[in-house]
Amino acid sequence: MAQHRLLRTTFECRAAQGTAPGLLHELIAYCPVNIEFSPTLLDNSQRLKLPAGETTIGAVLTLILKGQKVAVIERNDKLIIIAATEPLAPGALLEKYVLFGFIQQEGSLEPLPFATIREPATGISCESNTAGFYSLSLPAGAHTIEISFSGCNTRIIEVDLQHNTRFNLALIAALLPEVKVNTANTLKRDAGNKLDNEQSGMYSNMLGQTDPVRAVYLLPGNMETQETGGQLIVRGGEAGESIFLLDGNRVFNPAHLLGEIAVVNNTSVKSVKQYKNDFPGRYGGAVSSITAIQTKDGNMEHWHGEAEAGLTSGAITVEGPLTKNRTALMISGRSSLGDATKDILAYDALFSDFHIKLTHQINKNNKLLISGYTGNDRVELNQDNNNYLQKWSNGLFTVNWNLVTGKRSFINTSLNASNFDNYVGLKYASTSTTIGGIPIFKSTAFNNYAKGTRFEARTAVELTASPNLQFQFGAQFEHVTILPYKTLVTTEFEEDYLQYSAQPTLPFNNAALWYENEIRVGNNLLLRPGVYANAYSVNGYNNQSLQPRFFASYRLDNQQQLSYSYSQTGQVLHQVTSPYPGINREIWLPANSSFQPVIGNMINLGYQYKNSRLINFNADVYYKAINHLVNFSPKANVLFYSDSIENKLITGKGNSFGLELVAERKFSKWKTLLSYTVSWSWRRFDSIQNGQRQPYRYDRRHNLNWLFSYQPKPSLEISVLWHFNTGDWITLPTTIPANPDEEMNNAAFKPYRGQVFNRVNINATWYLKTWKKFSQQLNAGVHIMDHTEQYTTQFSTTNNDYNIDLFPDQLFKYTWYLAYNISF
Repeated sequence: MAQHRLLRTTFECRAAQGTAPGLLHELIAYCPVNIEFSPTLLDNSQRLKLPAGETTIGAVLTLILKGQKVAVIERNDKLIIIAATEPLAPGALLEKYVLFGFIQQEGSLEPLPFATIREPATGISCESNTAGFYSLSLPAGAHTIEISFSGCNTRIIEVDLQHNTRFNLALIAALLPEVKVNTANTLKRDAGNKLDNEQSGMYSNMLGQTDPVRAVYLLPGNMETQETGGQLIVRGGEAGESIFLLDGNRVFNPAHLLGEIAVVNNTSVKSVKQYKNDFPGRYGGAVSSITAIQTKDGNMEHWHGEAEAGLTSGAITVEGPLTKNRTALMISGRSSLGDATKDILAYDALFSDFHIKLTHQINKNNKLLISGYTGNDRVELNQDNNNYLQKWSNGLFTVNWNLVTGKRSFINTSLNASNFDNYVGLKYASTSTTIGGIPIFKSTAFNNYAKGTRFEARTAVELTASPNLQFQFGAQFEHVTILPYKTLVTTEFEEDYLQYSAQPTLPFNNAALWYENEIRVGNNLLLRPGVYANAYSVNGYNNQSLQPRFFASYRLDNQQQLSYSYSQTGQVLHQVTSPYPGINREIWLPANSSFQPVIGNMINLGYQYKNSRLINFNADVYYKAINHLVNFSPKANVLFYSDSIENKLITGKGNSFGLELVAERKFSKWKTLLSYTVSWSWRRFDSIQNGQRQPYRYDRRHNLNWLFSYQPKPSLEISVLWHFNTGDWITLPTTIPANPDEEMNNAAFKPYRGQVFNRVNINATWYLKTWKKFSQQLNAGVHIMDHTEQYTTQFSTTNNDYNIDLFPDQLFKYTWYLAYNISF
């Protein structure tokens, strides 16, 4: 910017006509800036015309040198015109001004994240951040700007920039059938997967609700566990290595109904973006993936509501202004319908959540957002001789302060508090004695309970120095306390945590700094180097790490581009899970001198093809190595938590690699998405199989998702979703002893691959006639699972040793749903 000081010099230009060398000679004679050039560099075959009037040196040189293969540099208080291989870029010598503001939805003023703001003529573009803020630097003069956002009609505006201009841009939501905007082959800023309205709108969960968060399972490399307690598994990583952020606040238990339903109501979700191909410098604490969920700020102009009722649950969201264009409130809640859930899902499952968000526009540069969330789940499965009970809950409180400090800078500061409660109980009936040939049974229940709290302060700065250079940096401090309890052995389930004996608390502190640049080299190359540094301490143990990240995208032509990323990531909180199918047992353990923080290193190569016929194809090849993994030892009694739990844990390492493909095609009435993953995931522990490499529990060699949607008329849409997965690797201990001091018998260590399984969801949506101001729709469908091995555990007794057998128990084998939605 400093290099253009002389070009901004103003003077009174004289009207003239002639060739480029002749006009330059005349200009040098009276303009206030010394200009040097060689006439042999310039093409003098065209006659040009200069208008009279006050202007700048840069504006006049732009007219004279248009189309010439030259460049202009400033040296020693003079302008020097030199030879170049490419013609002078339009606007390169003009004063730069900034067009900035917020991208919002018309009618509600809801900020739109990740909207594209682009000048088609030059290819200069930017993307709004999660708060909808954008900053676009352009040369002075007239410009045609295109603003696009999935689910909204593209807007084209004309602007004449003669000074820095603040302009809030409003987009109109597209009416059905939705219009997919083609934003051209713009350079990727990162390799994050943004789920647009089309992808999430075609995904219906088991309640018949559109589920934009669960739609991440449509992406390759993502899968869920098969047992009771389904969690997200990404690229061969552990479930605890993936983090969910709700408005920037971490959610420890990110799902309802054993992972089948997202933790937040779909009507309150604004955007979902997952990072697994690369990790920007601003994200830490996870080595497999970050899923960032942004919720609506609330309608600033009028009250709006949406309610949904189905066979198993009900939901409602209301939002509107407390003070028009100043303060908005959003309230959202869901709840299961008691026994109806058990009748349809074949087990007892209860859940509820409540979300409230208050947004206050203090002034044009300051916005305050305060939100609270609570969610609860209780799932119980009763079988002949063993019962299973799991309860979990989340609580979140978030304060966000958005500050626009200037035309080029934006700061987001947040204070976060969250907590979780987890309970897992296994109860089985064992034969204690026989009277008259009749067995007498007694019951034994293993009860495990743990909870934790997290407090975080965080600030992040975005600074756009020029169209080709952006900075992001910030700091974070978190204090986390994990409170485990000793396993309680009773005859019945014990859900009152006051009955448990607490273990010593496990508090830790973690401070982090991050920095990254976004550098554009011309219109075809983007570089984003970054680094994440953290300092961790727990009970006298300290650990520091410096985690470099790098991302690059290169546009081959108007339809193709390549990307490359390298990410080193770290995680200081271990989630140790059972390696055995059906035993849904996990503990949270902060890293210490014996179990160091997990470190992951990943390389990703990507290719994208996108054309004007709305064909989108992506391919990624990755390799990931993970060190300092923590697992139960082969003979550890995973049902018990005691003072000596760390003695029953082992450390190791793993790696995974694979190929991921995604293809989308859209027409006027139908659209389809196909994703496929072929991958390998391995683990190596010194104390298992003599340190030989073993397949990871969730090494599924092939994973296929196919989604097809057809809209024969505006009032009807039909979709079919098919999941195909290769079976998991299965390892079973022979017995689980009742005595916590005894080890499990795992003499027959023979892992094998389970059978393949399929999952199909067929959904139909009817858009009913609008009644007064009420829009209505009806969803109906069926959810079918072909799990020949949906694993649970069955206990039988022989001298108080409890043998483990597998048997098919398809919790979600066949589920149909019907839901009615109304909005105003």
